[in-house]
Amino acid sequence: MPFVMAFISGLASVVFLIPQIIPLALKKHLVDEPSGSRKVHAHPVPNLGGVAIFSGFLLSSASCIPLQLLPEAGTLLSSGLILFMTGIKDDLIGLSPRVKFMSQLTASGIVAVVADLRIKTFYGFGNFVELDYSGSIIITVIFITGLINAYNLIDGIDGLAASLGLLFTIVYSVLFFEAGELEWVMLALCFAGSLTGFLFFNVTPAKIFMGDSGSMLLGFMAAVFSLKFLGLCAAGAVDVFYIKPASACTIAVSIVIVPVFDTIRVFLLRILKGKSPFYADRSHLHHVLLSIGFTHISAGLILIGLNAVCTLVAILLHGLGDDVLICLLFLILLGFSGFIHVCCHKSNKKHSPFFKAQPATCEDCAQVLSDR
Repeated sequence: MPFVMAFISGLASVVFLIPQIIPLALKKHLVDEPSGSRKVHAHPVPNLGGVAIFSGFLLSSASCIPLQLLPEAGTLLSSGLILFMTGIKDDLIGLSPRVKFMSQLTASGIVAVVADLRIKTFYGFGNFVELDYSGSIIITVIFITGLINAYNLIDGIDGLAASLGLLFTIVYSVLFFEAGELEWVMLALCFAGSLTGFLFFNVTPAKIFMGDSGSMLLGFMAAVFSLKFLGLCAAGAVDVFYIKPASACTIAVSIVIVPVFDTIRVFLLRILKGKSPFYADRSHLHHVLLSIGFTHISAGLILIGLNAVCTLVAILLHGLGDDVLICLLFLILLGFSGFIHVCCHKSNKKHSPFFKAQPATCEDCAQVLSDR
């Protein structure tokens, strides 16, 4: 019953808040304008969904989780507030990448140093065994900052980022339950409820976007849950599906692999084109799927399903070892990426319930490729 209440309280809070936020955002013109080549929406849409997600998450967590059961709560709250306030300012008036990056580093450092949620070992992956304290802090900060930006970048079509967030919260709630970490189960379910409530208003046609305040919080929570899971595996506390400490690294990577792979992929494509890796274009996987003719919903379902398949492969085949399994996962994703690029070149697109009524033309596909 406490688990159900954690989920429902997060969901109900967001469902109540968003109808209050939308008219206010429209009245004050706090919207994401459909300008620029990367925008895929046709009308101004409020971009303050992160306010509802963060507020609903805080309300449900404070109501359902006794503070003494979660000693890291204060540290996580302070780090989350830094990212939330940075995201809100960026959504409203814009911030330079340097300021955003510094806030991400600060929040990551607080988690690693104060909460002591750190990557302390690679569990034999790549022949690394133990990290010293300074190395552990540096790797952890890079890991958290990387995930924050990965989920920020994947938030490009309706429902995708929140659905990927819902996927990792559900998976981690199961893993935490098997480890006996009930307070972390409730934390994950509070966040899952908040994301579910947001999805009611973010599925096509989207009535509100989560904005940077929501997407950065999403990546932050993905990193926090991953670090907690890795720590539990190091202590031998997780035994679901016969997961052992030696396979923890691969499991953690698989749960967040689509945003991570897509970020690495677009950065490499941009560098190969002689552009900055932060140059804005339409080279993300979801943009390519849209160019083929998929709708927002079907493109999102494909990428969510791809992430779920990779997670199942990592769990069921963990006996292969980290080195082999991570290579296998990235080969799956490379194969998928290559396949949709081939599809992008084909002119005879068939009509299907999963496609738009008017599929994109070859010229549309060529334009997406030329943007790279």
